[in-house]
Amino acid sequence: MEKKIDMKTLVGYLKRYAILLLCTTLLGISGAYIWVTQMAVPMYQASSDTLVKPQKLVEGDIKLDANTNNRLISTYTGILKSNHIIDKVKNELKLTDKPETLAQKLTIKNENDSQIISVSYTADSPEKAIQFVNTTVATMQQEVGNLIEDNTIVILSKAEEGNIVSPNKNMSLATGALIGLMIGAIIMFIHAFTNVTIREETDIHEVTVIPVLGEVEKW
Repeated sequence: MEKKIDMKTLVGYLKRYAILLLCTTLLGISGAYIWVTQMAVPMYQASSDTLVKPQKLVEGDIKLDANTNNRLISTYTGILKSNHIIDKVKNELKLTDKPETLAQKLTIKNENDSQIISVSYTADSPEKAIQFVNTTVATMQQEVGNLIEDNTIVILSKAEEGNIVSPNKNMSLATGALIGLMIGAIIMFIHAFTNVTIREETDIHEVTVIPVLGEVEKW
């Protein structure tokens, strides 16, 4: 029996399999909730803002040159993620992770080409994230004087709290609901197109043009 899909047929399938779709959606949400609350390791991020002051190009005068300032910010960004800084932070905090692993968790942002560099670090606890960020910017400020002639780093704000960044509970639940709904829809279509049982008058019209003369009531 070849079945054709139209809007009326689709609506009929949705009504017939509404309980199935609801159950698979709820199962998807339940699975996502269990994963978020019981299995997923929460990750926290802490941030600190630093100001890169323009260099003194003329004694007693501060001139802000856009190209020079951008190069300076790029240089500091590279220094922040260099093994020179990472190793010092690692040794001070007595961490066992490889410098490459620590650098991957470190995020450096320069918003809208401003003179402010935002330093963020992601860890499995807010305390670790805060400690690493504050130690990194403090080490950076201390070491810049040794690496560059003028120390132009000013710490604007230290990391004081760590915000959870993953897992995203709402996004995970929405994803679980979507996956559950998709599984239910797949089951619905497979069952609908492989089931050749004639249950209703509409099923008869799909396979023959012979008119229905009557129905036998269920006892």
